Amino acid sequence: MFDDEIWDEERWEAFLKKNDERVARYMKLLHRFLDEHPSPHQGDEREQQAWWEAFNAYLIQYGWYAEEPESTSFHLEDESEEDQAFPELPADELELPEEEPAFADFTTLPVYQEAHSLTRDVLAWSDSLPGSEKDSTLVQFCASIMQITANIAKGHGIGQERDMLGGNIACLKRGIQAANAALELLLDMRGRPYLPDPTYLSLYEKTYEVRNQVGIYIQELRDRFNLGID
Repeated sequence: MFDDEIWDEERWEAFLKKNDERVARYMKLLHRFLDEHPSPHQGDEREQQAWWEAFNAYLIQYGWYAEEPESTSFHLEDESEEDQAFPELPADELELPEEEPAFADFTTLPVYQEAHSLTRDVLAWSDSLPGSEKDSTLVQFCASIMQITANIAKGHGIGQERDMLGGNIACLKRGIQAANAALELLLDMRGRPYLPDPTYLSLYEKTYEVRNQVGIYIQELRDRFNLGID
């Protein structure tokens, strides 16, 4: 764990939010830099090195410090004590490599399998629609559905041990939020030409059921955490 204290889900949520903010700020600076300095051709190592050095200097100019230019985790030179209370981890350090058994076996989770089945059905339905019928609400709906599955996998990747269960739960709660967003978007889409009532009712029922299953799984992990079970 990051310190001697075992983090609960609330502290993990605060950490994930802080990490999101750092990554978002990094990406904003990256895109701004790319607008003025397009990335060099992949084959020219000298140009690539010069580009990274210029980008690192640009980050430092705007208050970031990074040991490695490629990292998305940086220390602000004027961080407050509150900022320093959160460990500085690269965004992808919360996910284990796919070949790790602890991460790969998320596909055996019943809640993941149900969410993945929903995602597959939604994307197949969306792909079958004429391009002229697709709108931004439909795109947001599909993205929200995919976030359910992604957060289940990410939470499992953080770990099943008691000192990591809070992070697992925090990710699953993001999956609940994504499911709620998807249900609201479905209500907004109801009655549009591409979503007849039978399709609407089927998608709403499936999404509602997956959301409930994620909620039940969260409670199971909370019970394990409270009982001190790895």
